[in-house]
Parts: sequence; structure tokens; C-alpha cells
Amino acid sequence: MITLIGIVVIVLGLMCWIGQGLAVFAFPMAVKFGLFEPEEELDQSLYLFERLAQGIMDVLLAWILPLSALLMILDNAFWPLFALVGGGIYLYFPGLFMISRIVLKKHGKKVGSPSSVRTAYIFGTVWIVAAITMIVLATIELRFGTIG
Repeated sequence: MITLIGIVVIVLGLMCWIGQGLAVFAFPMAVKFGLFEPEEELDQSLYLFERLAQGIMDVLLAWILPLSALLMILDNAFWPLFALVGGGIYLYFPGLFMISRIVLKKHGKKVGSPSSVRTAYIFGTVWIVAAITMIVLATIELRFGTIG
């Protein structure tokens, strides 16, 4: 079961990390694959923040949770530490994405097409579940040493 969870977290995490990398460094490709909204469908400030400011930070940090899952599969002693840090990151950025969409939409800002926002909410929720799963497993491992 641990191996399956690890593989799922690796796949989900790499989807996020690679997708953010494309949004930052190959924006037309990210739009073509539906990973990011065309610039005209977003409020200009939201576009700049998500694509560049938050996007760059996501590229710098989103590798940590999938790495923790790989280390967990390999039974490396450091995986719980990476899981706690990566889990925190994967709780924060989808939460920020979803809450900012809700707040900005209520204030009349363009936040993207309904279908792409819905898709992002689904993936955001899945990433949050993956983060919570890894945080719980890391906590159990650190407390009881029973996961690996």
C-alpha cells in the first residue's frame, strides 16, 4: 500500500511541477495543453502573480513532495522530513489558488473559464489530499517508526 501511495504522489507531484515549469518557461505550450489560462482570460495582476511570482516559487519547491514519496518507497530515513515540508507546500499553493479565485471572482475580476477553474479545483483538492496523506504517514513514521 505504501508503494502505491508513493507512486500516486510521485505522479501527481510531477504533473504539478512539470506543469508549473511549462507555465513559467514555455507559456504557449502550457496554454496549448490546458495547463494555464490564456492571458486575456485572467485579470492582469492575477496572470502576472500566478504565472511568474507564484509559478517560479512552485517550480523551485514543488519537487519536494514527489521526492519524499520516492524516498518513502526506497525506505530512506529522510523521507518524513521531506514529506512534512513538501506536504506543507502542497497544502499552501492549491489553497491559495482556490481562495484567490473565490475572492477575486466576488470582486468582479476575471479568474478564467468556469471549466478550467473547475479542473484546477479538482486537481487542487487532489494535491491537498496527497499532502495530507504524506503528512499523516510522516507523522506516524516519526512517532512510531512503522511505515517503512
